[in-house]
Amino acid sequence: MHEVIYLTGFMGSGKTTVGEQLSKALGVRVIDTDEWIESQEQKTINEIFKEHGEAYFRLKETEALLEIQDKQLLLVTTGGGIVLKDENKKIMQERGQVIYLDCDLDAIFERVAGDTSRPLLHQKSKEDIRALFEMRKNDYLAAATMVCDTTGKSVRQVVQELKEKVLKK
Repeated sequence: MHEVIYLTGFMGSGKTTVGEQLSKALGVRVIDTDEWIESQEQKTINEIFKEHGEAYFRLKETEALLEIQDKQLLLVTTGGGIVLKDENKKIMQERGQVIYLDCDLDAIFERVAGDTSRPLLHQKSKEDIRALFEMRKNDYLAAATMVCDTTGKSVRQVVQELKEKVLKK
């Protein structure tokens, strides 16, 4: 098994939920980059976006990757935009396995309906979110060492699929 397993994907693709269950199934620690940033900044992601903007938050994501990279046998769940920086893709690829949790955008809209913790959902229209999704998809694929489609699957199904694939590596 790789030293670090990174879960990437668009908001609502299941990174945090799958990550929590997969870490239990593999017996490894899980760290969420968004939670790590909130802890370091003592602010919510929404507050960070409002006070400092998206560019500042993206810098904090890189800091998170660099800071937590030395932990062994670790699963890292990432924010949806972490793959936007080539530096982040490189860090993840050098340190471990990058799993892209792909998901149909309509399923994502259903999953995140009413979620107030996602700043980009409140700053953009549904059409803008769709364009963002399409634009980021290439970045997810470029970073990924493995792709798992979560559309229409239960968390348990996704965790079982990933556990089998990760343990084979």
